[in-house]
Amino acid sequence: MDALEWIVPCPKKATIGSEHLVLSACRITGDPAAVRAVAALTTALGDAAAASLTIDVRLDAELPPEGYTLSAGPSGAVITGADPAGAFYGAQTLLALAAAPCETHGRCVPECDVRDWPDLPLRGTIEGFYGTPWSHAERMEHLRFSGRHKLNTYVYAPKDDPFHRERWREPYPEEELARLGELVAEAAAQHVRFVFALSPGLSMVYSDPAERAALRAKAEQVWEAGVREYALLFDDIPPELGHEPDKAAFGTAEGASASAHAAVCRDFAEHFLAPHGADRPLTMVPTDYAGTARSAYRDRLAAELPADVLVWWTGSDIVVGAISADDMRAAAASYGHRVALWDNFPVNDFDFARVFLGPLIGRSTELDGVPLEGITANPMVEAAASRIALTTVADYAWHLAAYDPARSHERAVRLVPGATDLLPLVEACSSWPPSADQSPELTALCTAVLENGAAPEDGAALQAGADGAGGADGAGGAGGAGGAGERLRAELGRLAALPTDAPSALARELARWVPAAHDMAAAGLAALDLLEGVEGRTPAQVTEALTRAEAHEANVLRRVIPPFVREVLTRAGTPS
Repeated sequence: MDALEWIVPCPKKATIGSEHLVLSACRITGDPAAVRAVAALTTALGDAAAASLTIDVRLDAELPPEGYTLSAGPSGAVITGADPAGAFYGAQTLLALAAAPCETHGRCVPECDVRDWPDLPLRGTIEGFYGTPWSHAERMEHLRFSGRHKLNTYVYAPKDDPFHRERWREPYPEEELARLGELVAEAAAQHVRFVFALSPGLSMVYSDPAERAALRAKAEQVWEAGVREYALLFDDIPPELGHEPDKAAFGTAEGASASAHAAVCRDFAEHFLAPHGADRPLTMVPTDYAGTARSAYRDRLAAELPADVLVWWTGSDIVVGAISADDMRAAAASYGHRVALWDNFPVNDFDFARVFLGPLIGRSTELDGVPLEGITANPMVEAAASRIALTTVADYAWHLAAYDPARSHERAVRLVPGATDLLPLVEACSSWPPSADQSPELTALCTAVLENGAAPEDGAALQAGADGAGGADGAGGAGGAGGAGERLRAELGRLAALPTDAPSALARELARWVPAAHDMAAAGLAALDLLEGVEGRTPAQVTEALTRAEAHEANVLRRVIPPFVREVLTRAGTPS
């Protein structure tokens, strides 16, 4: 396999030679400003001061921001970064090449020349979901994951952290503040911007100077812990002002709350960020955060929000399958500001019974001239399971033109620990958006089986399903050898054989989906037996299998297999 298949995101330009640089002992040197790149290499490879093979890390401002070059040959490797972040990303590419399996050598990298830089300035995640927040350990691991895949932003905004939202005025207890400080330090080590978000809109009296002072005091507390970038969120709150002082100050006309939100942002920028010498401007989420049309709220925000404030927006709706460049342009025009995409993918807080393990799809890759700062993806409650989708987000945001969802998904499955062990489950839970067919391939197979077992190559519906399927192993699709029944039996058999004792964090998070998959596969197989006249298979057994499958809270193919089973039972004269 090509060594480049182990690198996510996909580099802009890369050539790989046939020779290898063996990394059994190497000396690592570097520009003092690239200390984190040097540290990452030293931690992973060691530093043999007397070794003849050298890895040298340099800086060259002529490259695009966050860009790098990597050249590896017989005598060593040279990484040149546009800036410290670029040098760090070059180190991550070298380490990814070193992690690729090689049958001939131990730890090595192929001779190569790489020239690489990102398309989107903002690439990251926002822990902004409802439900159980990630643990401290999960956040720390997520920051390391982000560094490996060149995601440069993490936004701390868990809806169910009371000190972020409901009790925003109250300072963090010392123990939690210390954990925030650890996150800030780890983010810096991984060249990840740590953005601290506050969501005061449920209760804030926007016009009250004491309330604004309380907001600044909370920001001051986390500044002392190392935070240097902030966001104010006004999402998921009543659209109209609720406090009488605010109505008096900002009026009661439609969209008046935008004036209040703009005033709070302006006060925060002028009286907190500016005096502290903050390097980056504020980011905010408006109450009207989805859709592309102008509104009274957006008109006021455009006129009154400071020009340098970045506005988050979720797309044409809150959770969407596709976002076009025209959508982005229209949104930016409606807000009168540059926008960043708060992408509610692969978030599952609207349906905790499901996990979304497929690739990012439907996002425009032709963004030249589009006023989009970048993308922050909102993940699932399940931190490890989110990394499959987030790996593809990293791939998309770095190199738009090369982004191929199916190929990116293959790489993600290869790179996320434990994903290959659970590949049939990953495939069964890969559809997006949430309203989409949960498995076009299996739906097409079920349809073909019910249509008298049509051969895959003869069924138009089956072929359509195969064309739309993108199994992570590259072998998906119903167009293989044998009839539709044989193929369906094989696919359900893969689900039925999922291991229950896989050791990864991913497997632990997906533990309740594995038995759900087992029972759903058993119901489908029982229905196939009944349809094909397998001796001893009875309608009562099929009904019992379906009942077991549907008793699980975890949703695996619930919109695909049960309708098939019920149709089989109906044809057998036993409607379920």
